Amino acid sequence: MEKVFVHPECPFSESTFNLLAQFYKKTPRSDFYREHKKDLLKYVEEPVKYILSQVEYLLPDFIKKYINIKCEKVGQIIAINDLQSIVYSVALGLKDFYSLDNNTQLMISFENQKLTFGFYSNIKNIPEIIDNFYSNYGPKKHLEKKLRLYNFSNPIYCYLNHGTEPEPGQYALFDTPNKKFKSLNELLLYLWVLQQRDVPFIHKINSIQVSVSLESEEILGYSAKQLIHKITQTFKKVFPLFLLFNMCDYYPHFIEYLSLYEKEFNPVYQLEEISEISGFQTTQLTQWIHAINRKGQTIIQGPPGTGKTFLAQKLAQHLIGGGDGFSDIIQFHPAYTYEDFIQGIRPQSQDGQLTYPIVPGRFLEFCEKAEVCEDTCVIIIDEINRANLSQVFGELMYLLDDRQDTKRFITLASGQKFRIPTNVRIIGTMNTADRSIALVDQALRRRFAFIPVYPNYEVLRQYHHREETGFPVDKLTSILEDVKRAINNKHYELGISFFLTKTLAEDIQDIWQMEIEPYLEEYFFDQQEKMDEFLWDKIKDKLSNS
Repeated sequence: MEKVFVHPECPFSESTFNLLAQFYKKTPRSDFYREHKKDLLKYVEEPVKYILSQVEYLLPDFIKKYINIKCEKVGQIIAINDLQSIVYSVALGLKDFYSLDNNTQLMISFENQKLTFGFYSNIKNIPEIIDNFYSNYGPKKHLEKKLRLYNFSNPIYCYLNHGTEPEPGQYALFDTPNKKFKSLNELLLYLWVLQQRDVPFIHKINSIQVSVSLESEEILGYSAKQLIHKITQTFKKVFPLFLLFNMCDYYPHFIEYLSLYEKEFNPVYQLEEISEISGFQTTQLTQWIHAINRKGQTIIQGPPGTGKTFLAQKLAQHLIGGGDGFSDIIQFHPAYTYEDFIQGIRPQSQDGQLTYPIVPGRFLEFCEKAEVCEDTCVIIIDEINRANLSQVFGELMYLLDDRQDTKRFITLASGQKFRIPTNVRIIGTMNTADRSIALVDQALRRRFAFIPVYPNYEVLRQYHHREETGFPVDKLTSILEDVKRAINNKHYELGISFFLTKTLAEDIQDIWQMEIEPYLEEYFFDQQEKMDEFLWDKIKDKLSNS
């Protein structure tokens, strides 16, 4: 049997889930609980209490002022139907506010081999609340636009219960067991549509749960920091539901919280925005995003001046949009080493003494920071092939081989166990025209998805028409087409970024003589007759001819 990967800093262990499996098999469960109370305390209750205490510490003051965290049931096992499940409630109602007559809470619960956390309410008037929400505030206050910015990043499941009470852990959403939502707006709009269409059972709903569930193997792969952060971020994202279903006068508090949320999480950056400024179709961009998420790492390759780094940064903005992740950029060069990237011995002065500690490199620092983020984090490696990649990556090659395998880890020279967090994406850029450096070797090439980017003259036209520069851009693109035919090699084509400037009419001579000609002279070093066709004196005439 394959051994389960357990993160060295995970607050739970295999013993936790062995105990829970036995707990759910025994009848009556109360007897098993009394017999194994000491072990349950050690492997289940104490870790959960620790997680709850840290979640409480990390929750923003805005949330803390509304909920009763200091509740006598917090951190205690609550008997439900003769200990049907082990539940820890974080919030059981509003503090110092008038609330509706229902049990609404932020919750964490163990259900056999699963840890569930999020929002729960056994509310009985959900149709009226949702209808009131959209009828009074949606179109009038432009709330829908604001809600679109409130992105879940990782889809969150919604469960609606109706009719007879389901079995423990069993939920029904009409004809499907559950439904995933990418945003708060999508969830609320879905519930409103059900109400407007008077879908059968909508008036019989007796509870709603919006939550994230982790299976035992996934839980064991998390460190305490990761679990705490994931639970905290989930509570932050579902908290508007807590206000909506628990307060009579929820709207001003709802809007205030959405405004705070926008400041804490990255703004959503749509692919349509990238398409508009880059010229690439959204279908193409969608394919690239899918490749990055599927493979975990990609390289954008192409000749100089095609906007590879610009595109990498825009894709990174989209990937981290709506979440708590971040992006960083580093540039490789021939002197870049494994010690710079992963870890190595670096002399340091401490209290007048010279020490030689093993210090983490840029990628290790990035991963340590990303590990406590719930959402996607992106590291951009500019000019990735300018360094000796096999030497710089070292044993990281093993981790890059199959990013879908969450159990892969390596032991570094320091003895530290390391794996690339599942939320990390790597985007490299590679200039295919630089003859001074080797291309990526086959061993590394198969570990990356490759995105080819070549000059797009239509983008150049759109830019100058949009900015109303008055420059004869059609004549320029005709000249660039001539250069492209003369070069006759897609890896050395002339990029358009040289000419994306509002003052091109004043700068074109400098750009051509000081940037374009040196590049072409290197390529046509033994073909002077071709080079002569693209000297400034001839280009100037072509641009000025009517």
